[in-house]
Amino acid sequence: MKSPVQLQRRLGWIFLAVAINIVVIGTGALYMTAGLPGVMVLFDPSNVWIWLAILATFAPAIASFYTAYLLRRRGIE
Repeated sequence: MKSPVQLQRRLGWIFLAVAINIVVIGTGALYMTAGLPGVMVLFDPSNVWIWLAILATFAPAIASFYTAYLLRRRGIE
């Protein structure tokens, strides 16, 4: 059976792959519908809500990697 650290790391990679796909596919769909001006509005630094949504998309991956780090630091292999 896999250790909890390995399971958390594998889960983190799965969450990271899903989050990257969501952001890339969403940006591509926006480019296809709204064009380059729509993408420029999306990545505008003053658009805080978009940056919070992107951060929330990557949060499960970050949390899973951090949990694996804490488990390894505690000595649970």
